[in-house]
Amino acid sequence: MDTSLAVELSPADGYVTWTRRANELAQAPTTHPAEVRLAVLATYTTEFLAELLPLACARAGITPHLLEFPFGQVEQVLLDPKTPLREGDYVVLSGTHHDLADSADDIVRRWVGLWDAAARLGVRVIQLGFAPPPVDAYGPVAWRAPRSRSSLVREINTRLAEQAGGRVLFVDVEQLAAQVGLRHWEDPRSWYRVRQPLAPDSLPWLAAAIADTVAADRGRGARCVVLDLDGTLWGGILGEDGIEGIRIGAGPEGEAFAEFQRYLRALTERGVLLAVASKNDRDLALRALAEAPGMVLGPADFTCVVADWRPKSEQLQEIAEKIRLGPASMVFIDDNPAECAQVRAALPEVRAICLPPSVAKAPALLAALPWLHPGALSSEDFTRQRSYQALAAAESLAAQGTLDEFLDGLAMVATIEPINRTSVERAAQLIGKTNQFNLTTRRHTQAQVLKIAQDPRWLAVTLRLRDRFADHGIVGVLLAEDRDGVVEIDTLLLSCRVIGRTVEDNLLARTAQWALARGCDRVLGRYRPTARNALVRDLYARHGFRLDAESAQESVYGYDLVSGALERSRHVREAQVQYGYR
Repeated sequence: MDTSLAVELSPADGYVTWTRRANELAQAPTTHPAEVRLAVLATYTTEFLAELLPLACARAGITPHLLEFPFGQVEQVLLDPKTPLREGDYVVLSGTHHDLADSADDIVRRWVGLWDAAARLGVRVIQLGFAPPPVDAYGPVAWRAPRSRSSLVREINTRLAEQAGGRVLFVDVEQLAAQVGLRHWEDPRSWYRVRQPLAPDSLPWLAAAIADTVAADRGRGARCVVLDLDGTLWGGILGEDGIEGIRIGAGPEGEAFAEFQRYLRALTERGVLLAVASKNDRDLALRALAEAPGMVLGPADFTCVVADWRPKSEQLQEIAEKIRLGPASMVFIDDNPAECAQVRAALPEVRAICLPPSVAKAPALLAALPWLHPGALSSEDFTRQRSYQALAAAESLAAQGTLDEFLDGLAMVATIEPINRTSVERAAQLIGKTNQFNLTTRRHTQAQVLKIAQDPRWLAVTLRLRDRFADHGIVGVLLAEDRDGVVEIDTLLLSCRVIGRTVEDNLLARTAQWALARGCDRVLGRYRPTARNALVRDLYARHGFRLDAESAQESVYGYDLVSGALERSRHVREAQVQYGYR
């Protein structure tokens, strides 16, 4: 089966369709090497779930190597000194309400202890929450009865989710079961026969949730949703019906469009950007966004609005350039199949999604997309929209003078500090997602980053930036290792929001300063070209590094420290932080 067809699958298509597609995928020639090792450890039989995971991963854009174990071997695998698990693996941990014979304290202590065991191995945990029982003796008051099994499940899920924080990836199975319907989530016959609690049609939902979580953690999620206007954000045609005639907010159709806009606004609250690509008069489109009665979204909710009469693919290219994201980071939503087909043909990296005939189904359609799965959220995700609005304000300032005047006028302040348990989640998120300003595009999991940060041979820092318009949060990461007197930069990256601000000068200067403090006399940097990082091809050369070696795979640069450290940017003031060199 063409793996691209997996993208069209929905968990709602059911177990029979998924198993057929999974078998087709298993028989197809392997075109990509496995990029993630994924283990499943559960207190129940997982063979039926594991059968669907390769398909779910293909749908999410990743190629897995599955590690399967007998049910009930959770502790045995994680605590075995000869465990087959290794650093960088993902491990799914899952139980069932049938296991819950102890107190909530004991149950939470057990699973959190397993997280600790996985962390010692450098393994990334995906903890599945518990689904409540479909039948509870306490009936409709079960959630309010402290002794009920349903109440116990909710307490355990709440506590596990709170403790997960940035440590592990938590999948809310209780919410998944509610989507499917609690009475349809499990099949008691299957539990008693083969110790497999899930109903067949629940398995695609769980497989998709696991795969989407891994994909999001590895930076495969979409970062911008680009929307058409007519028939997508409102009913009617703006150019024909006028602002007063478009349907939004009132009546069955208008209420459905308003609810879709509420869903889109919720996406912005967790860091997904919104933009508009519409064949409309720009001034009229902006007026409609600001003035149309019943609108939930307004102009300020959109990072970029492009409205003219060019092909949608050209509009999308303009948006990508303005917000400094690659097309692969964008999802395009339109009600017109012809427009979606044109975008797919011209920009195959963009995920083009055609809305269903009834917009009432649009929120569920987007919620099921693997690329919009939130994964782990950091504090920077909740401020991304404000940061991009500040970027637009800064670009307006740039048009008023020279580049030096622009950079000075931003009044930038950088804070460079060691990666710790508070910042490691955001650091790992940037390492997993950043493609443009990334010299090596090496991907490290959160457990690996924390291990590096705790190693005295490594410099592991984040860069936080604020300017006169906004606090952009953590937008840079640098990892460098002392290798017998030569400091080699493993990772140097910046968020696309701050490209062109010269803050990379400060990260390189901090590296040189750290190297000198350790008695090292040389800094080494590598540039590994990808389809998306040509922007930084000559970064080391521009900072005085000399080319030591070059091949098709990488270029190696060296900087001798005999003349001292590298200079910081004169446009960026660096906040003073207590920093003990290791």
